[in-house]
Amino acid sequence: MTDRNFDDLAHRFRQRIYGGLKGDIRLAVLNRDLAPLLCDSGELKVVDAGGGQGQFAMDLAEGGHRVYLADISAQMLEQAGEQLAARGLGERVILLHQPLQGLPELEEVRGSDLVLCHAVLEWLEQPRIALQQLATLLKPGGHLSLTFYNRRALEFRLLQRGSFRQLERNIQSGHWGGHPGSLTPQNPLKLEWVQDWLLQAGFSIVAHSGIRCFHDFMTPAIREKLPAAAIVDKELEYSRLEPYRQLARYVHLLCRLP
Repeated sequence: MTDRNFDDLAHRFRQRIYGGLKGDIRLAVLNRDLAPLLCDSGELKVVDAGGGQGQFAMDLAEGGHRVYLADISAQMLEQAGEQLAARGLGERVILLHQPLQGLPELEEVRGSDLVLCHAVLEWLEQPRIALQQLATLLKPGGHLSLTFYNRRALEFRLLQRGSFRQLERNIQSGHWGGHPGSLTPQNPLKLEWVQDWLLQAGFSIVAHSGIRCFHDFMTPAIREKLPAAAIVDKELEYSRLEPYRQLARYVHLLCRLP
């Protein structure tokens, strides 16, 4: 397995990942979890590692923060640059064509207040080492906002479908990704693994939320009958409750260094 570069799928991300109700839920959870850090904090130095098209990073820039947006995909960064120009944020966001692993070598991103790593770990060959590398970018007391694809949710989806043989093949082979154009990650992660890696890297966990705790289990017909705002509100309400967040499609952990 090698780290995934999304040059070939950049055009799909805006609609499938960032746009629509899925994107609204994601942003609502992130904004809620990060609000105590971002409110009245003054200007923060932020690194978005593997930030893709930078939707969340641009929102932070509009909020007055200085952002370094890094990605391995030139196509993603090109689309980010177009959005920066359209929103007049070119002076507040610096684009870096760099893999996550290359960021510790860059002097300008060291000593950051906040590092974002959203939906990146599950595409990496060595996610545990990546967390250690991200820790080197932060100043003492700095925060890491981490989201990752929840393997338990993927297992549950296969169980729901009765795909027992596929589930066993995935477990035995360690390969979870779909076809080459699939957005199903190649290395979905268990919460207990990531918690252990964070501890090894020196982090404590400040907040733990699920993203899309029930949305993906609803039928399209039911979702279409309900106001989007009502679904987002319920997702926020249940995102920190067990057992719902255990089965969320993504996990968000806000972490802090001593």
